Amino acid sequence: MAEKEINFVRKLSFQRNYISAKSQRISAQDEDAVNRLFESDRGRIINSAAIRRLQQKTQVFPLEQNSAVRSRLTHSLEVQQVGRYISKTVLGELKKKNYWMNMD
Repeated sequence: MAEKEINFVRKLSFQRNYISAKSQRISAQDEDAVNRLFESDRGRIINSAAIRRLQQKTQVFPLEQNSAVRSRLTHSLEVQQVGRYISKTVLGELKKKNYWMNMD
C-alpha cells in the first residue's frame, strides 16, 4: 500500500499571531497566548497519525546484556522531553538576562 503524501503547507498555519521579535516588551498575557499556541501545535503533533505509527516500529540498536528494546514512539517521546527541557532552560536564562525580546 502506497503512503499518501501529506501536504504540510495546508496543515501548518503561518498566519498565527505570534509575538513579533521587534516588540519592545511582552506582557504576561501575551506570553500566555504564545504558550497556548505552541502547546496547541505540540498537541497536534503528538496526536497525529504519524506519531501513532511509531508505536509499531522498533528502535534498533545493538543489544547489550542490560538493554531493553523500546519502540520508536518511546524513543521519540524521550528525545522531545529532553528538547523541551533544554529549550525551557535556555528561554529561562534569556529572560533572566533580559534578552527575551532583544533578539533581532
